[in-house]
Amino acid sequence: MKKSILLLALLPTMLTAQYTDSWVQFVVQYDFYAPSESNFFMVEDTLSGDTVMFHAPTDPYEVLDTIIFLNSGDYVVTLTDSYGDGWISQAPAWFKMQNTCQGLILNYDPLTMAFFTLDTLVNIWPCAPPISGCTNPIALNYDSLAFSDDGSCLFIEGCMNPNASNYDSTAGQLPNGLIVAGGSCNDSIWDQNYFGVDSADYWSDPSIFAIGNRLYIGFAGQQWFVDAVNVSPYNCNAPAVLIYVVPMQSMADGDAATFAPGTDVNAIVGEPWKMDPCVYIYGCTDPNALNYDPTAGVNNGTCINIPGCTDSTAGNYNPAATQDDGSCGGGGNITCSPGKTLLTVEIMFDQYAAEIGWNIYTTAGVLIHDAPQGQFNGVGTGQIVTKQLCIDDGTEIQFTITDSYGDGLGGAQFGGIDGTWIVYTDCDTISQGIGDFGLTFSEIGTVNQCIVADVFGCTDPAYQEYNSLANIDDGSCITFNIYGCIDPLAFNYDSTATAQYNNPSCDNLLTLTDWADNGWAGSFLVVTQGNTFWGPFTLQSNELRLDTLLPLNTTEEVHTYFYSFNQSQGTKDQCMFQITNPYGLVIQEGGTNVFTDQINVYNSPFDNGYYSSYPDCDDNCVDRIYACIDSLAVNYVDTANTDDGSCYFNPGCTDEAYLEYHTQGFVADYDDGSYCLNYANFGCMDSTAFNYNSLATVNWTSVLDQTDPCIAKVFGCTDPTAFNFDALANTEDYSCIPFIYGCMDNTQWNYDPNANTDNGSCLPYIFGCTDSTALNYDALANTDNGSCIPFLYGCTDSLALNYNLLANTDDGSCISIILGCIDASAFNYDPSANTDDGSCVPFIYGCLDNTQFNYNPSANTDNGSCIPFIYGCMDATQFNYDNTVNTDNGSCIPFIYGCLDSLAFNFNPLANTDNGSCTPIILGCTDTLAINYNPLANTEDGSCLGIIYGCTSPIAFNYDPTANSDDGSCIPFIYGCMDNTQFNFNSLANTDDGLCIPIINGCIDNSQWNYNPLANTDNGSCIPFIYGCTDSFAFNYDPLANTDNFSCIVVIMGCTDSTAINFDPLANTSDGSCIAELLGCTDPLALNYNPLANTDDGSCIVIIEGCMDPLAFNYNPSANVDNGSCVPFIYGCTDPTQFNYDATANTDDGNCIPYVYGCMDILSFNYNPLANTDNGSCIAIILGCMDTTALNYDILANTEYIPSNCILPISGCTDVSAYNYDPVANTTDSTACLYEAVGCVTGLGAPFGTGYWLNDGCFAWVIDVDDYCCTTDWDASCQSMYDYCQLGWPTAIQDISALGIIVYPNPTKDVITIETRLDIQVELYDMTGKRVINESNIKRLDLSKLPSGIYNMSILYKDSRYSKRVIKQ
Repeated sequence: MKKSILLLALLPTMLTAQYTDSWVQFVVQYDFYAPSESNFFMVEDTLSGDTVMFHAPTDPYEVLDTIIFLNSGDYVVTLTDSYGDGWISQAPAWFKMQNTCQGLILNYDPLTMAFFTLDTLVNIWPCAPPISGCTNPIALNYDSLAFSDDGSCLFIEGCMNPNASNYDSTAGQLPNGLIVAGGSCNDSIWDQNYFGVDSADYWSDPSIFAIGNRLYIGFAGQQWFVDAVNVSPYNCNAPAVLIYVVPMQSMADGDAATFAPGTDVNAIVGEPWKMDPCVYIYGCTDPNALNYDPTAGVNNGTCINIPGCTDSTAGNYNPAATQDDGSCGGGGNITCSPGKTLLTVEIMFDQYAAEIGWNIYTTAGVLIHDAPQGQFNGVGTGQIVTKQLCIDDGTEIQFTITDSYGDGLGGAQFGGIDGTWIVYTDCDTISQGIGDFGLTFSEIGTVNQCIVADVFGCTDPAYQEYNSLANIDDGSCITFNIYGCIDPLAFNYDSTATAQYNNPSCDNLLTLTDWADNGWAGSFLVVTQGNTFWGPFTLQSNELRLDTLLPLNTTEEVHTYFYSFNQSQGTKDQCMFQITNPYGLVIQEGGTNVFTDQINVYNSPFDNGYYSSYPDCDDNCVDRIYACIDSLAVNYVDTANTDDGSCYFNPGCTDEAYLEYHTQGFVADYDDGSYCLNYANFGCMDSTAFNYNSLATVNWTSVLDQTDPCIAKVFGCTDPTAFNFDALANTEDYSCIPFIYGCMDNTQWNYDPNANTDNGSCLPYIFGCTDSTALNYDALANTDNGSCIPFLYGCTDSLALNYNLLANTDDGSCISIILGCIDASAFNYDPSANTDDGSCVPFIYGCLDNTQFNYNPSANTDNGSCIPFIYGCMDATQFNYDNTVNTDNGSCIPFIYGCLDSLAFNFNPLANTDNGSCTPIILGCTDTLAINYNPLANTEDGSCLGIIYGCTSPIAFNYDPTANSDDGSCIPFIYGCMDNTQFNFNSLANTDDGLCIPIINGCIDNSQWNYNPLANTDNGSCIPFIYGCTDSFAFNYDPLANTDNFSCIVVIMGCTDSTAINFDPLANTSDGSCIAELLGCTDPLALNYNPLANTDDGSCIVIIEGCMDPLAFNYNPSANVDNGSCVPFIYGCTDPTQFNYDATANTDDGNCIPYVYGCMDILSFNYNPLANTDNGSCIAIILGCMDTTALNYDILANTEYIPSNCILPISGCTDVSAYNYDPVANTTDSTACLYEAVGCVTGLGAPFGTGYWLNDGCFAWVIDVDDYCCTTDWDASCQSMYDYCQLGWPTAIQDISALGIIVYPNPTKDVITIETRLDIQVELYDMTGKRVINESNIKRLDLSKLPSGIYNMSILYKDSRYSKRVIKQ
């Protein structure tokens, strides 16, 4: 064996490039025994004998890659091996010597020869030193010209595992950084379950520190998994970001407090950390597997491979099979080629299938098929295994069946069943048997071609002439079948159909259960039909049941395969399945009993343990369901299809004697006795009728007389003692009027308008003054004629301000005249003056300071508005225009436009107005070849970057913040639930979206009775709808039904004898209650009720209770039963609206006294001695002047003073400046004032002149209104217009001015204005006397539509009329 020899280790000696003209590179791979066999190589210069290179390995399989610099020339390269077998131990080594000028100088790859010493002479050419740089082609800065790597390579960080879902083919290194110290602790090493990283490294891409990510710590690269992150530790470790780790990925849960005890990361500060960001999708990676997941990168061992026949042309083709098991050709109906006959072997096993084997040989000893013992291990009790073989016609064969135990198929003797076998062709049976055959049984027979007798007929089942026995079609097929329902009792019976139509397909329910209720432990089941398969189906550990609908047809056989491999076989006998058609028929099932019907396993073609059957989807006939099928009916049954005549639409009361019959609002067509509840009371229901019955509920005379019983009320006075007694009235309307005696002559003084009977008491009128306080009071007068002269109080001093010319009694009210300015708004207002002397001076407001800018010399009152002089530029077009100055001081500066921003590119220091032209300095990369070249930049900021390829999308899962050029490698975030224990676990997701939904077990089939809409995982608890009658009291109650289909038939007990009086046509069960018919009144509430009668003959008399005493107040002539309610007549006033209403009276005696409302306070102003009821209207006596024409008229007064205190108006000119000023006048009549026509024009015809006074109102209008003729020119027009003024016509204006009525302008062109506060009526007449305007209380008179001319205007006030002529120009 190998020898141990001393390892000689020498340091290599090499020349530096400074003194040499060439160089070589050595790339060496040593073998396993290199250290122990003293392998080395040496290079010697043949001229000088100097050793320029020597190297001896220290580790097995050591690799050397180095460059030495040397001079050109000849050298001897020596390789040694102390054992003598060369460098070929276990794994061959190689030796390469090369440079860029000569290429490979030596290339021993591999070193296969044996040697102790291998010397080779080489010649080294002069060669320039190699270019060093990055030699890694996937690096960002790869240098294709570089020969030696200088460690400068820059890589894109990312996932480098091709199996990962986020594999980055451009990535050259894992994300990494250096382990940093804590702020004031862990300054050299981290020895807990966490270590520190630089916060800048963390925040550059926090996603790489996701929970569960793999990382490598230190130079040793110890593997850990991220458990949690603390970005802001508030302790001595700040500002480092703490990364918490666990040793296994399954322990990573995001909780730093849950970690493996004793965890020590042994992270040395300054050493590197590397993060593996790869994300793996776990799943089946076998493309041939049934559940192959093309997105999976790591196989999780879940691949399901189903063995079976994959040839779709084979009779036993299994469309669910993923790997062919060589079984094609058997297990199904085989069509043999000519010259061969189909032989079928069928064996039904007892409970010991593993003991059975069989084979077929020709009698010449040639093996045709062999099924050895043990092959049928796992086949269930009673399961039939079939094998079909094509045998040459005429071959004599021997069939042999064996049993290793020696009891054959006789399982019945051990508590099971006996098995059977049969070997046959279509026309012969070769062998068959049952039960115990011992260890072996053989039988010989010949496989002959079957000769079938010719049977002619129609062979096409689509025709009515079809003959199922025919094997040769004779062309007799003529009439196509008409498919439909041929059952005459069915709802959809088709009398034209000749053949029953069967449903071609239907949904069948596949149900999986487990006897132990703990799942199928990996076993699974597949269902196939034709080229379609469903599955695989299994039960998880938390599932009790699985229901799945399979859409099956009736033309193809259904095969069910149950697979159980490896450990799942230990619990396979607990598995059970069942396929049920929509009508509850089980078409396949297996594993129904753990002991006697274990589920058949099909793991290989030797098992033959699949289940086979044809679906049954039943025919299309629909059973009749009898009920009411009219959807408008109350008892409509939507599940019924045949009407049984039971429909009713208006259930209710049908008996007219009951109140409900009249109040239900419709005519009922069905009455089950529950609607008629209350007997009706017949009578007048009209509360306005004379015979209104408050107890009546139906406005009929009786149940037999439907006429209106009401008698209309005839209102009137029913009191025969009254003045207006009405003999036809039946209802008192309280209109009775007593006889009132008095004077009925309205020409007499004591005429009584209330009297209706004259008693001869009339007195004539005696006129005179009836005021006892008046001067001329007449005690004999009974009618005041307005001649009373009152006492007049007032100031009788003619020199006083308020002298009253009419007063005859001085009341001390005289006021002395005090001249002065009495205008309170005037500047010189005198509050003590009572007579204006025309001296008033108005206030003139302004600035009184003559040093101010707005000094006003005319002002007499300073209003604080003074404004000082403010100097500045007042030119609004100048730069320094100041809108606050009021005096220009010549300081204006013109606008100079430009950029005012000193930081802008085009800053103008001379500008004073920014014109928006500033161009900002835009820093950026101005190198057009840089990745971040900014065409907008005008200043280079040194930010230009070389192209770094990677994923540049910040929204991508593998976003590379260092990349600046997208290489198309971005992987999107795939959000989803990443918890595989959740219902919506998404195996494709790489980012958990926090939306995991827990598994909620329940029935999720919404077609099932106990469907749970909240469940998302079916637990096999579904219970199908079982339709039927669920009413336990119904005639056809179905205790198995869970869903009522409205088919319940009520058990109706009653009389079923149609001749009986109480025959019930709805009754289905006789209760012995039938009663023979007996006529009479059957209403127990009737007067003539016959308790023995059972059939009402309409003779019932309704009991009418009431007072039957004709002398009683409430005598009821209709009553037939006295109820003791008679009330005697009680006379009195029965009108509740009358003053003496008697609530106890029931008969009015005509003495009602109406309410007379009024004031009953004798001290009140409106005391009414006739009133009997005070209505709160009393008004206190208010003394005052009640004369509306008086100056001191008091609108609130209701009682005159005695003597009167009214002050009558004294009209006159009150204008002190007028010529005829009247100091006694207290009512202004400006039109009565006379003025000198000062200021008016003079001239030919002018009525004005010095000393001429306008004492005519006509000329007053000229001055006050039509000032043109006064101030402009008294021309012909003025003379013509006012010529009547010269004649003193019309009536002067003062005729109406005393009433305070002013009319203007006159003449007018359109409108006359009437100013007054009086209620007046205005009439306007033209010169023919025709009234053209008649208006009341009008203030403006529109004459615009009248022709020009003279009109007479009359103003009516009270009983007086005032006239005025107006002119329409």
